[in-house]
Amino acid sequence: MRRNGTLFYNRQYMTRDEIVSRLKTIREKATRALDLLEEPAPADEAQLEIQSIADWLKKELQNECQRMSPERVQRRMTLLELSVYAPAIQEAWADTGISKLNVDATPSRRWCETMEAICYKAGKYLH
Repeated sequence: MRRNGTLFYNRQYMTRDEIVSRLKTIREKATRALDLLEEPAPADEAQLEIQSIADWLKKELQNECQRMSPERVQRRMTLLELSVYAPAIQEAWADTGISKLNVDATPSRRWCETMEAICYKAGKYLH
């Protein structure tokens, strides 16, 4: 069955717009955290927001990596999912340090590097 130019086999494939939207959301959240981290002395509310964003990013990236990792799932993914979305998510999870980030800790300089890397990894597939 075809719907919106994508095939469905017991699950809905992500459309190009959905892929772009998800990557933009990830990049925007990381950018927001980075903006807050770059304040000279983030207030308590800002630190809580940074921690909340980091927690969301960590869970989102981990869940998406786990969802896409089985070979049976990859065989059913569209070319766009395989060539754009999956690499962006896997790189953001594995190469940025988010997987090891303690989201309950006080945000530090390391968090800036992690958020910058997430912005880059998600953004490079959007262009």
